Amino acid sequence: MNKSLLLATALAVAIAGMASANAAEIIPVYFDDPNEGYNDTTPVAPVGGNPGTTLGEQRQIVAQFAADLWGAVLQSNQPIFVQANFTPLGPNVLGSAGTTFYNRDFVGAPQAGTWYFAALADALSDSNLNPGFADIASNFSSTFTFYYGLDGQTPAGQVNFLDVVMHEYGHGLGFANAESEATGTFPQGLPDIYSTFTFDNTTSKFWPDMSIAERIVSAKNYGNVVFTGASATHGAGLILGQRQDFRIESPAGIAGAYPYGTASFGPEISPANFSGSVVLATDPSDAAGASTTDGCSPITNFAAVAGNIALLDRGTCGFVVKVKNAQDAGATGVLIADNVAGTPPPGLGGADPAITIPSIRISLAEGNAIKANLPGVTVGFVVDADKLQGADDAGRPRLFMPDPVQGGSSGSHYDSNALPNVLMEPAINATLLSIYNIDITPNLLEDTGWVLNAGNAKIDGCDTGIDVVDDAGIILGANVQATSNVCLINAASRGDYQSCMDAYKDHLVDSGLITGKQGGRLMNCASKIFK
Repeated sequence: MNKSLLLATALAVAIAGMASANAAEIIPVYFDDPNEGYNDTTPVAPVGGNPGTTLGEQRQIVAQFAADLWGAVLQSNQPIFVQANFTPLGPNVLGSAGTTFYNRDFVGAPQAGTWYFAALADALSDSNLNPGFADIASNFSSTFTFYYGLDGQTPAGQVNFLDVVMHEYGHGLGFANAESEATGTFPQGLPDIYSTFTFDNTTSKFWPDMSIAERIVSAKNYGNVVFTGASATHGAGLILGQRQDFRIESPAGIAGAYPYGTASFGPEISPANFSGSVVLATDPSDAAGASTTDGCSPITNFAAVAGNIALLDRGTCGFVVKVKNAQDAGATGVLIADNVAGTPPPGLGGADPAITIPSIRISLAEGNAIKANLPGVTVGFVVDADKLQGADDAGRPRLFMPDPVQGGSSGSHYDSNALPNVLMEPAINATLLSIYNIDITPNLLEDTGWVLNAGNAKIDGCDTGIDVVDDAGIILGANVQATSNVCLINAASRGDYQSCMDAYKDHLVDSGLITGKQGGRLMNCASKIFK
């Protein structure tokens, strides 16, 4: 079947099965060739609640599970088609997705002269504005090792595919702008709805009110650009933790708060475990690393490093190697200075359970400033209980605006310093659990025009009493509906389906996610299937 016919067939099936329910129907349409990507026939064993027995089948089950989760959260009477592919992507690029069309001035458009992503425009207009075409295009890396389970139990060294799909579908649904950060321009000179909420605290201007030159500067104004929507601001207050700043405390000439990148290994940073004097650690120039400050070999000035914060340079060897060498020398913490200009500093990747000291990454400029003032530099972390980590002083969530601009990423994510980590940060990390929690993602989509399903999850019309999504982005009800669909995949009988749902209910109750009473109501609804 050719690809245009495939999409047309999927469209016909969806329209035939559409009900008047408000939940959106999101339909992945798989465009991979036979035996590739979503159609890969490589045999695999079922894993983590995913019953697929081929690699392609497991990928399709995860893609549909993500579609069911998002579909339960959002309201639309128009089917949303997602062109779905696996393809080789760039280094460290897990996936990408975006709208296939921008629409404006349609019947039902809330703001005139403003672009809306295709799926949202269809929902607002209650019509298919681009018939015969997909609404979202998505691509995922064919060279990356993903975990295809639906239980959130991702093994070390793998990335949860569901988290990646949920993130990318979020972009396609409207968590992105239509502006080019590199050129400061909007399509046809008209703003998109997302950008109407993008505000620069330095200039006190929204992006549509700026000149092109001002938007170019704003797109690199890290830490000072926020999303002002009321729902996103409300959600940030429910989700984000207390602000925690990395500070150079002395000398006075360089004292102040600085951006930093956190490590995926070692203990979490806190004022209690990261403070003290900084010492530039040295090591031999050898085959492990030519630099004498890269920490790729055992530290030579261990007497000076012991009991202090070690400063090392990025380069040559892995971050865990550097930190472990500093730890072996007696350091209480590690600063790794970047070797290229830019802000904010990215995180530190890697894994080593033997690392017990905290470490962070700082920019090249910060590293040079510290080196120029040694000895005599002291650093630490300070918590401000009245402010939010990842928001401005007014509680509005910050947007990711690195310098230099990162095409396709700048402006279209929450800030990378948000804590707890959130789904729409620039990088997928191991702390995400999008099967149950999509944090402040639906809040932002609501600000742009989406209507959220505020009611309870339903199985075949039966009310389970479990919220589909709450103000803090918890999507237990959406998960109930998506899991019911998965349980139906291989259920040859009512008993098969009941066993699958009963095990799922037990997991939710045992994990404290729902009460026993809710579990009973859930199974009462499940009992109606196959009748």
